[in-house]
Parts: sequence; C-alpha cells; structure tokens
Amino acid sequence: MRASQPPLQDPEAFNHLYARTQMIIFRYIFGCHGGPIEEVEDITCDVFMRAWKGRNRFWGDDHDALCWLFTIAHRLVIDAHRRTKVHPDGTGLSLDDAAVEYLILSSDAPPEEQVSSREQFKHLWRLLHHLPDDKREVVVLRYLLGWRVKEIAVYLHKEENTVSVYIRRCLEQIREEWSLD
Repeated sequence: MRASQPPLQDPEAFNHLYARTQMIIFRYIFGCHGGPIEEVEDITCDVFMRAWKGRNRFWGDDHDALCWLFTIAHRLVIDAHRRTKVHPDGTGLSLDDAAVEYLILSSDAPPEEQVSSREQFKHLWRLLHHLPDDKREVVVLRYLLGWRVKEIAVYLHKEENTVSVYIRRCLEQIREEWSLD
C-alpha cells in the first residue's frame, strides 16, 4: 500500500501546496489554452478554488496532489475551449511581452537579442497552438514544465513509447511549419 499524507484539510498545508504549484499550474494552463492572460489567471484561480472545496476528498502525496491539480486544470481548459472556442479561429493566441515573461526567464542578453528571442518564442507559440490539444499537452508537459517522458506517461496513462512518438511527431510538425514561414 502506498504511503500517503493526510488530506489537505489544514489551511496551512493547502497554502504550501498552492505556493509550490501555482506557477506550474499557470504555465500548464497557459500552454494548453493560450490567452488572454487574464483568462489564464482566472482559470488558475478556479483550479485552486475547486481544489480547496474538494480537499476533503483528496488523499495522497505531493505527486498525487500535483496530478489532481492538473486534472482539475485540464477539465477547466476543456470547459473554456467549449465556451469560447478559442482555437479554431486562432483568437486568444497572441502573446504580449508580459505573457512571455510568465513563460520564459528574463535574460541578460543585449536588448536586440532579447527582442529576437521574444519574437521567435511568439512564433513558436503560434505553431504550438496548431497542434491538436492532446499533443500540445504532451509538448507543454515536456518542454514548458520540464517533465520526463516517464512522468508524462504515468500522468496521461499512456506507454512511454507512445509519449515519445507524440513528442517526436510534434517536433517534426513544428520544424516543418517553422521552415515554411
């Protein structure tokens, strides 16, 4: 039997969970959903509100808690897509510099290089959102959140080889589309 921590009933324990995972959940939602950034912030808030309300039903360790939060976030992203239909017409996918700062670290590079890097990131972002939702989620988990293939496979209940193939095909598609632009 797996060792578990008690449920997150204690506000202090939940506060620690929030502090450890808020930016991870934000990046996941932003990667899977796109913008506008205010909507991503709202969805992130909703994730933690729902987690707080459902904390009595949760039992598990830190990894279980993170997966639980991702599940809530995934469902809210799907709901947001249904409500706004963001992806079919491409609206909501633009990135302003403030949004880029959420997703990539600031650089000590000269301003010209920073501008070039931001423009390349924005272009890559648009290409990422051409991927189907399930494939984009795998790429977000791997490259935006830095998960290993094994972790992604466990979270998505897929074989490691399947995840690796998804990643390889997605990267090939992005490379092809990048060279066409």
